[in-house]
Amino acid sequence: MSSLRFLEVAGELESAGLIWKPEIGDEIAPRQAKNTVSILVDPEGMTPRQLRETYLWLPNVEQIVEQIELRQAILYHTGLEITSGELFYKTVIRSQSKLIESIGENFRLSLGRALKNLLVGNEDTPLH
Repeated sequence: MSSLRFLEVAGELESAGLIWKPEIGDEIAPRQAKNTVSILVDPEGMTPRQLRETYLWLPNVEQIVEQIELRQAILYHTGLEITSGELFYKTVIRSQSKLIESIGENFRLSLGRALKNLLVGNEDTPLH
């Protein structure tokens, strides 16, 4: 279930303007069968553009943090939290002017949602 949620987040990241620069070892899902996740091992002579058109990139935790840093933001806080009996991961990133919070059932989901909010400048995101 969480992998399906991350597929949604990966699509939202792409829609928000995150551009994939394909590399061997990237986690991907074919656009025609998104429930089939695999690792890019052989680009089969496809150009980066063709790869982006054929596959959805599923950035890993390290790649998400790198994208946050490239936008001059920092990972301010992340961790497991329990609120009213609910267990979830919370991520806070600090951009130049605000803190952006997100939650998810796992660390990768929480980070991905925080990056998406940073990319779109989501005003619905809690600010401190």
